[in-house]
Amino acid sequence: MGLLDLPAPLFAALDEGMALVFPPAARLLLWATLAGAGTLLLYRWLSPQAAIGRAKREAREARQRLHEFDGEIGEAGPLIRSQFRAAFRHLGLVILPTLISMLPLLALLNWIDKAYSYDYPEANQAPSVNVVPAPFFAEWLGDGDTPVLRVRASGADALDIPVTAPVPVIERRHWWNWLAANPLGYLPDDFAVQRVEIGLPERSYLPFGPPWMRSWLALLLPGMLLVSLLTYRWARIE
Repeated sequence: MGLLDLPAPLFAALDEGMALVFPPAARLLLWATLAGAGTLLLYRWLSPQAAIGRAKREAREARQRLHEFDGEIGEAGPLIRSQFRAAFRHLGLVILPTLISMLPLLALLNWIDKAYSYDYPEANQAPSVNVVPAPFFAEWLGDGDTPVLRVRASGADALDIPVTAPVPVIERRHWWNWLAANPLGYLPDDFAVQRVEIGLPERSYLPFGPPWMRSWLALLLPGMLLVSLLTYRWARIE
């Protein structure tokens, strides 16, 4: 489990509760509302709003003084330094609260990507499977309750991987997996096969438009942007 996967059980439990009342598309809009409002309200709570307001006013005044300056360029040094000091002071006040408030949002997006992107194929259908490097092969075994991906490499025993989640890629562990892990696990480093791609059906949430417009991103991102703008104005966030 990666760092961003730690809240996943909480997200899954909340989603299961909402599923008793709402269909998937409505749940995505609810997640968008929670993500947009929650991220900005967390930032407001973590950040020194009064100090940020003063820093923004000082930066604005410094820009105005430099804009109104009508002397020689060599005499504008103090005004330029004052503008940079004000800008960096503003940046220093907002950067840490911004990074911290983004962590729950990244964890939510990581979970939604795994939970809402793909689905299992029908019971009597096997998805296409692509193996890297090409000479090796894998097969989809869907007879049991949990599908199994059997990967074969020459000179080695077959590797059976239970497909416990609809994830389209299984590969060797990378350095970034300490942040976001693959729920199916990883291929061994000493195994000849480096990557297996499964042609799982993509989930769609809109009845119109090209395939890329029907994904969870098409609902979540616009909804989150709208809620963020409304929250920004309502909460008067600096």
